[in-house]
Amino acid sequence: MPVLLKRLALAFAVALPFALTPTAATAQARTDTETIRSWDEAVKTAGGEEVRRVEIAFDYAQGVTLRRTYDASGALLFTEEMSRQPRPSDAELAESAAIIAADTELAPPLSASGATIEGGFLYHVDDFEKPLEACGPGTRCLQFDLVAPNHVESVRFVVVDLATRRVVEHNLFPGL
Repeated sequence: MPVLLKRLALAFAVALPFALTPTAATAQARTDTETIRSWDEAVKTAGGEEVRRVEIAFDYAQGVTLRRTYDASGALLFTEEMSRQPRPSDAELAESAAIIAADTELAPPLSASGATIEGGFLYHVDDFEKPLEACGPGTRCLQFDLVAPNHVESVRFVVVDLATRRVVEHNLFPGL
């Protein structure tokens, strides 16, 4: 996955300056619902076995994870809210990398150090003694490591909130 993320980040870093200014890339909050993963599963019913389509999605406007189930014809059978967020999709990782590459505070150290953007782990507020206020309920925060070309040291750790499309922490561990 790190190689794919590096390639996506590079592609977005090259294309993004032509498509968006750094402020435009981070200014518009999301209001869509994005399907993160989907699969077909067989379900036993009174009439026999049916194939249903299951989707795990994130509703950015409401800040909740949804599990949606459809019948074979594509009709929505039910939607339920999930208590935990799913791991990020490749599209979310690529969008985050583009946000980081376009950030006016992070672009200079990225360029100067030749660092690559790696990671994209869910930022869990429970994992920190002093969690980021910007990553409270309703957010979709991902943590990234800006890794030096030697792959031995980190330039810095950053956090992106995909709900607001902005970097919410430019240096998560300043002492490292």
